[in-house]
Amino acid sequence: MKNLRLIAGILIAASVLSGCTTPKTVLKNPKTGQVAICGGSATGSLVGGVIGYNIQKANDATCTADYMGEGFKKVSEEK
Repeated sequence: MKNLRLIAGILIAASVLSGCTTPKTVLKNPKTGQVAICGGSATGSLVGGVIGYNIQKANDATCTADYMGEGFKKVSEEK
């Protein structure tokens, strides 16, 4: 019975955390072919919950803006 509760707890935690990743943006520099990825992380969510998620999302937006300022173009964005 204890093992069943433990397994259920692990499954619930895994499903909750999988929904906390930030969107992943893939960018490519058309001149050099270099590829950059911003986002797709759950680190902020693991540390600070909703507040951590929003901080990580803001960091991802800054990352994307920085690369776009260097001439990169968005290739895809996965949510």
